[in-house]
Amino acid sequence: MARPETVKRVHAAVMALADRGGPGALTMEGIAAEAGVGKQTLYRSWLSVPAILFDALADESAALDTSADDLTVMEVLRAAIDEISTEPRSSLLRMLAASLQTDEVVAQQFRERLFEPQQAQIIKLVAAAGYANPQASTELLLAPIFYRWFLRLPQFRDDELREHAERILDLGP
Repeated sequence: MARPETVKRVHAAVMALADRGGPGALTMEGIAAEAGVGKQTLYRSWLSVPAILFDALADESAALDTSADDLTVMEVLRAAIDEISTEPRSSLLRMLAASLQTDEVVAQQFRERLFEPQQAQIIKLVAAAGYANPQASTELLLAPIFYRWFLRLPQFRDDELREHAERILDLGP
């Protein structure tokens, strides 16, 4: 793996290129030039552009850490909606979602480093509220959010999100 300072430069380069030109601006050559490193440096640490993109997004999510114990289910769901709906992140996540279908390594890292920790946070909040099956409740809470994102449908407004959460959580402790 590249040295930590090189990784930071590569991650910053990915985000800067994406800010300027969207996912289409992300190439190994472009990232290397923006980061001031050789392509070989990239290939030694990451197998592909989606792998670099995932690594940058995962590190950015870790830095944002919304796992504070005082957050509510609604706040975590709203943060998830904001995260997947705000550009350039939305377009970058769409690019990453497409690569998950064909790249098992990136898919596994996505599950382990991004999805499962975020899902675990919601499961913990739902469990703390006393619901008998927090895993199933969490899946029911998240599924329509990602369905709407995937199909590019309008996301929940705050009142709709509250109603959705109440409907799912009222299915019973």
